[in-house]
Amino acid sequence: MLFRLTSRPLVTATAALLFLGVAATQATAQALDDDDGSDATPAADATAAVPRDTRIGVGIRVRNVRIPEGLFEVFLGDVPGGVSNVGFGAELSRRRGNFEVQFGLEYEKLTVTNGYWVEKDKQVIDDAVDFVRDDGFGWITAELSFLNHTPIIDQVSVRYGGGAGIGIMMGDVRRTDQTCATNSTESCVDAPAPNDDSPYDIPPVMLVINAIVGVQIRPTDEIFINIEGGLRTLPFFGATAGYYF
Repeated sequence: MLFRLTSRPLVTATAALLFLGVAATQATAQALDDDDGSDATPAADATAAVPRDTRIGVGIRVRNVRIPEGLFEVFLGDVPGGVSNVGFGAELSRRRGNFEVQFGLEYEKLTVTNGYWVEKDKQVIDDAVDFVRDDGFGWITAELSFLNHTPIIDQVSVRYGGGAGIGIMMGDVRRTDQTCATNSTESCVDAPAPNDDSPYDIPPVMLVINAIVGVQIRPTDEIFINIEGGLRTLPFFGATAGYYF
């Protein structure tokens, strides 16, 4: 009888403890499930929201490189004209966000205007005249540029940056000394000594310094058109059409 009276409270307490333990275990498991679920959803959303940000671009460019006659006359007394011609090139770029690194190869024929070139601060009659002619003068350039883009609208951005490279010179610019009877170049005749159709001493390789500003138009996310100008050691203006992969 004593055993029975004693055992019932013990059984009751044991059952209560088991019940509380099971309930606590289930609550803990439910809490862990809830935590895992809440963490997983934002992670999945964050992954899905990350755009494909790095793009590789290829393009074909057309550029006009020129030295105006007025710029020559800062250093020379008189020239028959400037230097101008159209060049063609290709470029490969890597773009991440609005920043782009670009490698370009380009060829220009730098056509020099044939005629009489007069030295600075001298008279024609002083024999300070050369007859200058173009002999296939041009260059091939390779340069690396760093460019940023500031969007105006989704399809149009302002594009600006700079870089450097090298230019391999091709062809020659040749001169023949002149003797002139008056201050008019019409009176000049060849005086070939010491220069008789001699090439100017132009370095075979030149440094190319880029300073570029323009706009980029993107009709689609992949297609781009760049309209830009600036300096490539020489002033230039041109356009590029290309594709981002």
